[in-house]
Amino acid sequence: MRTKRITYAAAALLLAATGVAQAATLADVLESAWQADSQWSGALRTWEAEQENVVQGRAGLLPSVNASYSWLDNDVEVTSSPGGETDFETQTLTLSLVQPLFRPGAWYAYKQADAATSVAAANFQQARQDFLQRVATQYFGVLQSWENLVSIRAEERAIGRQLEQTRERFDVGLVAITDVHEAEAAFDLTKVERILAEADFDIARDRLEALTGRTWESLAALQEELPLTGPEPANPQQWVELARQQNPTILAALYQSESSRHFASQQAWAHGPTVDLVAQHQRYKNDASGPTSTLNLPDTRTNAYGIEVNLPLFQGGGVNSRRKQAALQHEASQDLYQQTWRDVGQQTLGTYRVVSANALRIRARAQAIRSADSALEATQAGYEVGTRNIVDVLNAQRTLFAARRDYANARYEYILDSLGLKALAGVLTEDDLVQVNNWLAPADLVELDLVSAGTDDALDE
Repeated sequence: MRTKRITYAAAALLLAATGVAQAATLADVLESAWQADSQWSGALRTWEAEQENVVQGRAGLLPSVNASYSWLDNDVEVTSSPGGETDFETQTLTLSLVQPLFRPGAWYAYKQADAATSVAAANFQQARQDFLQRVATQYFGVLQSWENLVSIRAEERAIGRQLEQTRERFDVGLVAITDVHEAEAAFDLTKVERILAEADFDIARDRLEALTGRTWESLAALQEELPLTGPEPANPQQWVELARQQNPTILAALYQSESSRHFASQQAWAHGPTVDLVAQHQRYKNDASGPTSTLNLPDTRTNAYGIEVNLPLFQGGGVNSRRKQAALQHEASQDLYQQTWRDVGQQTLGTYRVVSANALRIRARAQAIRSADSALEATQAGYEVGTRNIVDVLNAQRTLFAARRDYANARYEYILDSLGLKALAGVLTEDDLVQVNNWLAPADLVELDLVSAGTDDALDE
């Protein structure tokens, strides 16, 4: 297939003249994205914050110690006989300890917090996989839009040349004016497609720069030969089972169901008694004096300990209402888990089939290019001898360039769908992007500024 790429020699000349760095690879983009992507850093901070849930849940099972101190200025007037008035200060220091002995609600609150932490871990794993997919999508999005753009530019030039030839043939009376109009219409349509392709390329480049927080001057292009082996293992049911065991979305729904179950148990025990071991140490001091000697309480130190039992009797029906609500929420979370389990299984199976079909589709697209090229040559030959008209030639040209774009798009879709399949199975890691990075050709530069300026054509013709 003929593609518009800058040769290594031309790239070397450009580097020597402009001092531009070597082409960035997917690994370079990934390294920058780790540091710059706000969505990823937000997911990381959220996961770190969610780790505190289990600490807070455990606190309800551990002792609590409180201290209080009061200082009061008392002004007392005794109105009964013998009467009198005094002004004195009192100080009270209290230390109290409470150790839960029997609090089922606190235990289930701890279990709920532990399950919520597992939900956060699953969500973080999903965010990590989403990040890796986002990096690959933005990188190959630039390359894909680049290939589409240079193909449409080549198509525009080819149809432009055909238009010039048709006008020349019309001037000498070899063709009718309708042939000129047909060529002009095809040329104008291709120009519109080129404008849209240029906008798509600029948008893709902006997205990559927003993801990584920097400007990229050149990227490494994709190698011509790819390992089109399809999914491994080549058994769709193995991928489905793997997804149902490790997919982060399924795990998050499962842990969320467990969390709601523990919360329902916590609310169910809200009717029951709680038993605590309590201990208290208190110091009391006052400086009262004068005729109101009955107020002269002695300074005291008090130590007390024992068992405290609490039993809620009636709280306006709120306790029973919260119990029913939590039970229904648990049932809803179970339904959501089952639906997620089925949806992910279906998505995994569908993606497996797409990846398998893409591997075959790329080979078919390559053959379609060869067939379209042969068809164009035959149509042009027929046009020269008068057996074909200009519409046939223009259609054959558009078919050839469309086949080239379809081939390029199929290659990128194969890569991204393969990564998506691994993400659904919950096994996508940085190593997978490193493997894809080996499919790039660092010497095959895509100079982004030259592409945007439309001056890349002279370097690859």
